[in-house]
Amino acid sequence: MPLIRLYNIAVGLDDDLDRALRREAQKRLGVAPDACRLVKRGVDARERTPFFNCTADITLPPQCDAVALAASIGANAAIPESTPPLTAPPGSQPLRGPVVVVGSGPAGTFAAWVLAQNGYRPLLLERGKPALERLKQIGRFNAGVVELDPENNTLFGEGGAGSFSDGKLYTGNRDALLPRVLEFFVECGAPARVLTDAAPHVGTDVLSRVVVRMRQAISALGGQFRFGAKLTDLRLENGRVAGITINDTEHMDTGAVILAPGHSARDTYEMLLARGVALQSKPFQLGVRVEHPQDLIDKAQLGRFARDKRLVPASYDVACHPAGAPELFSFCMCPGGITMASISEPGMLCTNGMSFSPRASRFANSALVTTFSPDDFGQGPLDGVAFQRRLEAAAFAAGGSDYTAPAQPLTHFLRGLHSPRKMRSTYARGRRYVDLAALLPDKLNRALRAGLPQIDRRIDGFLTDSAVLHAIESRASSPVRILRDGDSRQSNNVQDLYPSGEGAGYAGGIMSAALDGMRSALALVARFART
Repeated sequence: MPLIRLYNIAVGLDDDLDRALRREAQKRLGVAPDACRLVKRGVDARERTPFFNCTADITLPPQCDAVALAASIGANAAIPESTPPLTAPPGSQPLRGPVVVVGSGPAGTFAAWVLAQNGYRPLLLERGKPALERLKQIGRFNAGVVELDPENNTLFGEGGAGSFSDGKLYTGNRDALLPRVLEFFVECGAPARVLTDAAPHVGTDVLSRVVVRMRQAISALGGQFRFGAKLTDLRLENGRVAGITINDTEHMDTGAVILAPGHSARDTYEMLLARGVALQSKPFQLGVRVEHPQDLIDKAQLGRFARDKRLVPASYDVACHPAGAPELFSFCMCPGGITMASISEPGMLCTNGMSFSPRASRFANSALVTTFSPDDFGQGPLDGVAFQRRLEAAAFAAGGSDYTAPAQPLTHFLRGLHSPRKMRSTYARGRRYVDLAALLPDKLNRALRAGLPQIDRRIDGFLTDSAVLHAIESRASSPVRILRDGDSRQSNNVQDLYPSGEGAGYAGGIMSAALDGMRSALALVARFART
């Protein structure tokens, strides 16, 4: 049956969805559709009355020419692309040992899933603990009951750093495999709405259960998982990775390694550099985390619909390019979320935001970041890591060396005031009033001072005494790229090593990292015969 995809279908908040889609399809196409299927739906609150902006696939009567109809409609119509399969004919090159995946974040997990579906029985190594043990450790750290565990924290452990974020399942990446990623999330317990929400979100509480079911699904296909297993060395022979060392003591031969260590595996970067693996310093984002009362953001974004039960807590996504100053943009905005410590090394402090599935906190938070490049911190492969560490160590000291966050009301920072006062926020380890301008790098200070007034013009009331800045947010993206060939996806100078995901410098978020891991796995499948 001919199929056409229609974009920008306006549906009222109380309208019957199927009836509204059919009505608009008939109006645009001139024929009654045989069926309508919702593809995406998002709230558009730019007008006085919010509505749902929908994308739908329309099944046409057999006599219709879908291509001609799409061409006649223009930008608001297209022929849907088919989703490619995740299985592929195996290659012919023999494997000399097991396929190992390093890291259980989205890149590593989805790579292992694709490999297992194709019969390769991968071994996945994770330096941290399984999800439930990880949750307990993080909760006890946030309560001040236990010290930081460098191997089991918000950055390391089952699910990776993405499990302790807002759980956003969307990306600007238009990879045709994207529906497969969302379908696996739903198969493993994510709500079905993530398939059709324009900006799907699941939250840390749901993600922590989903990643366990993903592990179980991969294990059922022959995959194996080992926790508390840190990659500490590579054995290279004749320009290829022939083996690995786990926890400094256990040596293992390998046939191929998909390396998906996450953006905070600094010791792994150091090991790779020592082994001569090609690394490159890359630009990354760094900033502060700002927290507002959620009611303020709802009112600014939704107006008189701010308390409407049909709508979820409001978010924002802003980018400012002030003349003569660095860019400033929001990142990982968490409506109804909390601000927390996101660290893996003692004596360092980095902030982040996360939320649970209901987004029920009375606060909204977001990173406000600018981009730092090697011209700002050095061209050496690990100069960006050193830059992060210096800032994180300074933030730790400024907070009192006990994981209290250095913080300041947004208006105080902007006006250059130093008037210590109590501050309300969700950061569990406490806040200490600090003159942030003296702590932050000059480039970030300039970006904030020039960009914040622009944000206030777009989000009424953004500059308020009740908004609090927390320092510093330094793990928005990786400062390192593990260089790889664009076609084979192998390391530029080490065969059988497949750098993947955010930690390798090729993704930025859960979905793009998952897609990158899948593509690396498919490249491996196309090359090697199954054992």
